[in-house]
Parts: sequence; C-alpha cells; structure tokens
Amino acid sequence: MVREYLNKSLDRALRILDLFDESQTSLTASEIAATVGTTPATLYPTLHTLVSHGYLIRDDRKHFRLGMKLLERSGQVLAQSDLRRVARPHLKKLARNRQVTSDLAILYGHEVLYLEREVGHPTAVLAEVVGRRVPAHCTSLGKVLLAFHPDAKSADYLESFSLDRYTPNTIVDPKRLAKELEEVRDSGYALDIEEFHQGNACVGAPIWSHGGRVVAAISLMLPVDDRIRDRDCEDDAAAVVSTAHDISSELGYVPAKGRAS
Repeated sequence: MVREYLNKSLDRALRILDLFDESQTSLTASEIAATVGTTPATLYPTLHTLVSHGYLIRDDRKHFRLGMKLLERSGQVLAQSDLRRVARPHLKKLARNRQVTSDLAILYGHEVLYLEREVGHPTAVLAEVVGRRVPAHCTSLGKVLLAFHPDAKSADYLESFSLDRYTPNTIVDPKRLAKELEEVRDSGYALDIEEFHQGNACVGAPIWSHGGRVVAAISLMLPVDDRIRDRDCEDDAAAVVSTAHDISSELGYVPAKGRAS
C-alpha cells in the first residue's frame, strides 16, 4: 500500500467498522475512540456519517452497532459471486433451446459489463465479450439495468448519460429514454432493435437478488427480420423472462405479492 495515497478519513471509518465482530457487537463512542486512538468529539463526524448512510446504527443507550446497509451490500456481493455459477446452465439451456446467443451482464457505472455468454448454434463463431463494456442506453441489457436502477426515475440521472448515436435507431433523447424505461418496468423486459448494431436485435430481462434488487440482466441476441421489426417478440421475451425468473429464484429471490419478477 502506498501510504501517501491513504485517505485518513476513509481509513478511520473502515477501521471503525472492523471493530465490530461476534464478540463485540455494540460499542460506545468512547470505546471506539479509545481503540482508534482519538477522542469522541473528534470521532463524532465519522460516526454521524456512518449512521446517516446506514452502515452504523445508534440505539437508545447511545451504543453503536453495525447497520443493515452492510447486510444489503454483502447480499449484493454474494449475489454477484454466485451469479455466473448459477446463471451459466440456465443461459446455456436458453441459448440451445432458442438456437441463438444469450448473455449475462451487470451495470458498471454508465455502461454494461458482460459477465457470461453462451452460443446456441454449434457453428456460430462470435468475438469474446466477457469483460467487455458497452453503452447502456442502446442495449436491451442496459435498458433493463437502467429501468430498475434506484435512480431510474430521476431526470438528472438519465441526463448524466452520454446518449451517443450508434445507428439510426439509437435513442438519444433523455425524455424518450425515460418513456422507454417506464415501458420496460411495465412489461418486465426490454427490446433493442438495431439500436447498437444494425442487423442485430436483443431482448433482455432482469435478474433479482434475494434482497429484492435487480443485480444483473440476461438477453437473447436475435437476427433482425420482418417479425422482429414488427416487434413480434413475445415468444422470445417469454423465454428470457422465464429464464431470468429461474436464475433469480436460485439466487433466493421471492417476488413481493402482486409483483412479477
């Protein structure tokens, strides 16, 4: 570790979180301060910040304990670490049954990051995409991940994206993209018809974690024909949504009453 790059405030916050374990689940500000070598008054801004973000909670006895935010974050890490293992056989089955390519991806900043690809046709030769990043606004995977992002309904969030045009069909207007994302939330799947690559179409659906958050998306890549141009993708969408549901269930997701996965 290069000490000159160490952020002292962040280092102190992480050291505080590391104090809590099975034998020490509750600590006062004085106890924390004594352990990290400072005073409670000096420590208060750090403690207040951790509490405000949900990483610590302060009970009626003025004791600090780990907050639920850590459980939420750990759930996301576990979901992603299991994601490829759980999704791979489902993706393979989907690709083989539909005789096309299926993909798994997550949102990485403003882009889609590919985690897995399965090729349905044994003679198909496609460039390696695992680890590749592509724009979110013009891909079915990206639309799904954006649609279910916590800030999806914020105009500022969508306007922070660079909506570059890749084909004549690419959506470059934030208001139109917002409307498209609303349709994705209503239908449970997203379409990309020649928005990123001409001649290609994709249909994607969300993967939900056990905590009820969308942590990834899967898609099918389809050759564009008259059926696709007419948006007659119901069978393909149903297959993707069903596969996404199976993956989500294996990750521990249980849909809330009245909401489909």
